Amino acid sequence: MSVQTEKQPMSLKSLMIMIMTFALPLAILLIPTNELFTPQIRLYLTITLFAILTFIFGNINQTAVAILLPITYVVIAQAPAAAVFAPWSTYIPWFVIGGLFLANVMERTNLLKRIAYNSILLTGASYNGVIWGLALAGVLLFLLIPGNTVFPLAALAYGLCKALNLNVGKETAGITMAAAISSLLPGWFIFNANYGLLTGLGKGVAGEVNLTWIQYFMYSSVNILFYAFMFWIITKMFKPTVPINAKDYFKEQLEKLGKMSLDEKKILLMSIMLFAFLLTTQYHKIEAGWGFVIFPMLLYFPGFNVATNEDLKNVNYGMAIFTAACMGIGTTAGALGLGKVAAAIIMPILAGKGIMFIFGTVYTMIFSLNFLMTPLAIMSAFTLPLTEIAMSFGINPAAWYMFIQIAIDAIILPYEYVLYLIFFSFGIVKLSDFIKFQAAKTILTVVFIFTVLIPFWRMIGFLMM
Repeated sequence: MSVQTEKQPMSLKSLMIMIMTFALPLAILLIPTNELFTPQIRLYLTITLFAILTFIFGNINQTAVAILLPITYVVIAQAPAAAVFAPWSTYIPWFVIGGLFLANVMERTNLLKRIAYNSILLTGASYNGVIWGLALAGVLLFLLIPGNTVFPLAALAYGLCKALNLNVGKETAGITMAAAISSLLPGWFIFNANYGLLTGLGKGVAGEVNLTWIQYFMYSSVNILFYAFMFWIITKMFKPTVPINAKDYFKEQLEKLGKMSLDEKKILLMSIMLFAFLLTTQYHKIEAGWGFVIFPMLLYFPGFNVATNEDLKNVNYGMAIFTAACMGIGTTAGALGLGKVAAAIIMPILAGKGIMFIFGTVYTMIFSLNFLMTPLAIMSAFTLPLTEIAMSFGINPAAWYMFIQIAIDAIILPYEYVLYLIFFSFGIVKLSDFIKFQAAKTILTVVFIFTVLIPFWRMIGFLMM
């Protein structure tokens, strides 16, 4: 006999959000059309705004909306299916699947923990040692599973703080913020799905933007300085009130893991093969992203036999569908000519202004939008028109996408970016400490962009086309 649960009545706040989700997009249909703002573009904007609002409010299942989004573009807006579903012919959604799958395998075999524990022991396991150990672990894990290190590093930081019986304060804030940026900021210099998403969203204007894994690293390598600088800032901003030594804790954790298993060694062998593939992309001419799909799947083949059916079954396929749907927003807009419409509106504001003014204006815009929209929603809605602007001023779209990826990390409050919210949700960081650190990071990022990054790009001839 099953127990039937009663549905809870919708609150007034939820009702208002639901009304806004439908009313605001429908209001676009009241805007008159002309030769530039065609009925087809008006329908596209109506559908897109509805989807983005659901992504912001989370009031309708994200994956369900992501499945329906490309279908409504084709059926209702009469957009070309080849453009709408073009993202599935790129490596990006498959890159997401491959990365999530490999993360599952590495988590199950304890390789993720082993790398993290050894990284922290290597740097001494004092308080500062833990901070720098997280910096090292973040890079090593990001190399293996780009963009999928948030949950293991968040759990590691929380477990460490609890094991050391640390009260909520400077120590827990420092460890948690170090884990947070170690899971996200390596994407500023290591190839990842977010960058691929941006190139896909801007493809309708900029065309193909292909960088090898090595080229991406070379052009963004100066960001390593900022990455290291932020960990130094943490050691100064969150100085511990009492001495901390976690060496015994991590040694004990490694002893529990035992000797490295044969499966872990096989995964490392596969990773070496993957890196060899990434380092030779200029010779075999295969896009780097495909390697993150092909090589992890080899773990099912004879000679490896590491992966289980559960590893593939537990992949969050909804994230791949969502990523492809977001990319479809850009490819569809490009096919309909929306980028030119947006550029026609924005260009007069930026006309006659210098490159620094353009970068500063866009950074400020994205920082402000973060209070209202998720980073993925911002990228989905604004990458195409922003790319149109960059192309109009002769800015290299590859550099532009790197800049946007940095700008979306400019937040102040936890709710602005769900990946930072995960770290905050463990309850071991005071809101005041979170805000203080993120505000400092945002300001320092601006200084770094304009005094180091852009001059570096100019010096190597990467900034302009």
